[in-house]
Amino acid sequence: MRRLAIWATTLVVLGYASLAEAGGRAACRVVWAPPLWGVCYAEQVVWAQGPLEVAVGVEARTWPATQVAPYTLVGVYLPRWWATLEVGRGLDAWRWAVGAGVRW
Repeated sequence: MRRLAIWATTLVVLGYASLAEAGGRAACRVVWAPPLWGVCYAEQVVWAQGPLEVAVGVEARTWPATQVAPYTLVGVYLPRWWATLEVGRGLDAWRWAVGAGVRW
């Protein structure tokens, strides 16, 4: 767990430092599902038109297997809600994720 905390902190600091001037995003989170696992990412918007955005990034996660993977994200960000579709390539397979949320 200590190595995970050090690794996550380093990734966020490096991600924020390199993306701060470029308008990118970086963050880490720990999830208790169970099991307890962590994920960090750093991404850069490469195209935006109104609420639609395309970004590329790299994600590091500890579950279901420890891996670092590049990905592409297409997102719609509106005043009251947002939705994303993420497609990436891990070491052994393609992966995808759908995200959505509300703003208040």
